[in-house]
Amino acid sequence: MRAYRVAARYNLAELAKNTLAALLLAVLIPLWILAAPHVFAPASLTFRLRATGRTLTAPTDHVGMVHGCLGVVMLLMAFLTFSAARQAGPFDRRLTAAGYPRTPLLLAKATSLLSAAALVALYTTAWTLAVWSPHHPVLLWLGLFTACMVYGALGLVLALFLPGELEGMVVIFVTSNLDLLPQSPLVNPDPHGFLSPLLPMYGPMQTCLAAGLAPTAPVRPVGASLTWTGALTLIALLAFWIRTRERKFSNKRQPEPAERDRCS
Repeated sequence: MRAYRVAARYNLAELAKNTLAALLLAVLIPLWILAAPHVFAPASLTFRLRATGRTLTAPTDHVGMVHGCLGVVMLLMAFLTFSAARQAGPFDRRLTAAGYPRTPLLLAKATSLLSAAALVALYTTAWTLAVWSPHHPVLLWLGLFTACMVYGALGLVLALFLPGELEGMVVIFVTSNLDLLPQSPLVNPDPHGFLSPLLPMYGPMQTCLAAGLAPTAPVRPVGASLTWTGALTLIALLAFWIRTRERKFSNKRQPEPAERDRCS
């Protein structure tokens, strides 16, 4: 238990050291929420909520607020976990090579991901409630939380497989846009096809739209989010387990060439 507490404190401190991500989160979330009414035209948008099949009509700035908040939190969580995992990787390998148990390390990483996602979602929900009254605030937090979890887990996966930070930032930025834009009513008000529900942001987008704009909010999209989170987290933890596995070396020292010559 003590090993877990020490590792959890270390992982949380590693996340907290990323002051740039914290500053961007603190500034971009309120900036977007406060600017949304001035960015979008004062009009209504009619779109189909795919999770329920119902057609909703809502102010464009509220839809844009949901879209923007999801875009910010998913990007920042992915960058945050990607950067922290890359910096902690060599130290984690040295710890396990020195005999530190891997299970507490894995549990600590999961704890830090949950804690960061919960705080980011709570901060975003609080700013949203300051300027707007969504129908289901708790479900709005849950949708933001699942978005943070999905892309936080994605950041952990990319940190284990990509060679550098530049590659990670490019992959995260491109993936998030390809994932979020087809889900947004601003771009696709009448979604069709089978591909959209298979994307990672389907669950968070549907949950947040329903929480903010629909009289009744389905919880089924949350299951899709949890599935993506579980799959990505499992890949990240399994890759970490394999990379930090104990390597056994032979204790028998092979004779040097000069020694072999003297012996002969």
